[in-house]
Amino acid sequence: MHNFQARALLSRAPQCVGAFLLLSLSLLFSSCNEKSHTPEWKQPGSAGETQKKPSTQEAPPSSQTQTSQAGTPALSKGPDQELRFLSYNIKNYLTMSRYVDGERKDRRKPAREVDALVEIIIAARPDVLGICEIGTGEDLAELQKKLIDGGLPLAHSEHAGGADTTRQLGLLSRYPIVATDSQGADGSLTYSSVDADNRPKEFAMQRGILDATVAAGSQKIRFLGVHLKSKREVPYGHQDLMRRHEAYLLRKHADRILEKAPETLLCVYGDLNDTRRESPVRSIQGPTQSSRYLEPLHHTDSRGHVWTHYWEYQQVYSRFDYVLASRSLRPLFNQKESYIIDSPGWSKASDHRALVSIFKLER
Repeated sequence: MHNFQARALLSRAPQCVGAFLLLSLSLLFSSCNEKSHTPEWKQPGSAGETQKKPSTQEAPPSSQTQTSQAGTPALSKGPDQELRFLSYNIKNYLTMSRYVDGERKDRRKPAREVDALVEIIIAARPDVLGICEIGTGEDLAELQKKLIDGGLPLAHSEHAGGADTTRQLGLLSRYPIVATDSQGADGSLTYSSVDADNRPKEFAMQRGILDATVAAGSQKIRFLGVHLKSKREVPYGHQDLMRRHEAYLLRKHADRILEKAPETLLCVYGDLNDTRRESPVRSIQGPTQSSRYLEPLHHTDSRGHVWTHYWEYQQVYSRFDYVLASRSLRPLFNQKESYIIDSPGWSKASDHRALVSIFKLER
C-alpha cells in the first residue's frame, strides 16, 4: 500500500513542480508590472514628479520666477498688422519721501529701478504704453527720452491726473494721438460718500481718467487709463467706498462714449486695485448682455498664472491690473500672443507686472 502511494506521488511530481514554477513566475511578473505602473507623482525625485500648482496667493516670489517663452515677446508682424499695447503700473516714477540709508528724504525713483523698468519696456517693444504712477509731465518726458534713447521711439504723449498731484497717469505712443478728453485735473470728477466717521463728504477722483485716441493705420483706438483708490486705509474716507465711486465715474465716462459711437474701438486699462469679482471691476465691465459691455481680456504668464501685483506688506499676490475691450475691439484681440511679463527682473522695476496686449490692425 505504501509503495503504491509513493509511486503515485512520484508520477505527479513533474506536474507539481511545473505548477510551482508557473505560480512563481506569475507572482514575479505581477510585481514588476505593478512597479512599472506606479504613478510618477508617487516617486519623489522622478523626472515626471507632479508638483502642486501654486494659487494666486501662493505664487513664488521674483527670485523663483523662470525665464520663459511668455516672458519673451513674439516677433513683430509689422506695423500694418498689429498694435502692441503695454499696460503698466511703474511704481512711483516721481519725487516722493523715501527711505535712503535709514533716513527718510524726498528722492526720485532709484536709478536701479528706473534701469530695470526701461529694460522691460524696451524688450516688450510696445507701440502704445499706458502707465500708472507717473509723476509730473516732466517725469513723463524724462521716461519718454530714456525709451527713445534705447531705440523705442514713442514720440506722442498724453499726461493726466486728478486730485492726487503726486501719482498721475501717462500714455506714450509711436502712433499719432489725434484726440484727447482726459478728465479730473480740473476737479470736475467728484462724488458724494462718507468720511471715516461716516459723515457725508464730497470727494474728487484721485487720479482722474486719461482719455486719448490713437490713429493706427486706418483704425482709431480710444484708450481710457485709470488708477483707482488703493486698498490702503486713509483717515479721511473708506477706501473701498472711494474705489467703488471712482469705478462708477469711469463707467459713466465709457457709457457716454459708447452711447454716442457704439462702434468705438475702446480700450480701458489700468490698476483697478481690486479683484475681478468685486464690485468696482464688475461695475466697470457692465452687464454681459449690454452692447456697452467691456470684457476683461485674458492674460497669463509662462506658467498660466494671472496675478499682476505682489503686496509685500501683506505677502499677497493678486490680479489688480486689467485691460478691458469694447465689443468692437474684442475681435481684434490676439489672446494667443498676449501675455503677462514674467522676466526675472520684474520686481526690480515695480511691484506690478506689465500686461502685453496684441491687437490686429486692418491694412
